[in-house]
Amino acid sequence: MRVSSDNSNEPKKKKAARTKKKSPKKKLTIIKPKDIHEQIEEAQPVQTPPAPWKGMSKGRQAKNDYDSDDFYDEAFFLAFNGASDAEIANAFDITPTYFSLIKNGKVEKWSKEENERRSARLVKVLERARKKIMQAIKGKYLAAALGGQDVESVSTVTRKVMLAGQETPAEVIQETRTRTKTLPNMQALATLMFHYDKDWRKVQRGVDDDSQDIPTNIETGIDIHKWIEREVGIDTEKHE
Repeated sequence: MRVSSDNSNEPKKKKAARTKKKSPKKKLTIIKPKDIHEQIEEAQPVQTPPAPWKGMSKGRQAKNDYDSDDFYDEAFFLAFNGASDAEIANAFDITPTYFSLIKNGKVEKWSKEENERRSARLVKVLERARKKIMQAIKGKYLAAALGGQDVESVSTVTRKVMLAGQETPAEVIQETRTRTKTLPNMQALATLMFHYDKDWRKVQRGVDDDSQDIPTNIETGIDIHKWIEREVGIDTEKHE
């Protein structure tokens, strides 16, 4: 008679299977929207943004040495090359608003003496650089107006040859250099005269010098003697 050893293990396996089936199920926790917002607020606390200009002396702005010659030399170089205040501020990695506070001497963190000293120096540097630009522009404009500047032009004569049905690259066979002088620019001269010559400006505007001698302001009245002299002078010319 055979006895199977496998039958003795069957009750244990079935018992284990029943035990697994009877294991308690995990409960799902449903998080309400309110709980989610509360968790976000706890993880990332809301920070109040600073005022537009308060506290700007902290961070990158404080890294510039506003008493060093390098800072003002760089500001002069940038302004001389046509940079605006905002562009200069960007070059120093500070905000245009903070640069304006430095320029006007209103940085809260600095003392009154520091504000006045740094503001005066920065304003002086910017003005000097921009005046130099205007001087250079006026010089170029005047030179162009007066003429007489040397201008060199180059003219070349090239030749192409057909070899075996193919055109060769252009070959320069003659080169002529010509040097001439520019002619005066009458329009530019007239503009300069209008801005810098008082008499020329009066003529261009058609202003009569004699009429300027007679006051016509209602509050002060008319100088009767000047008026008589003018009228007599006109009548005398007519009789002549």
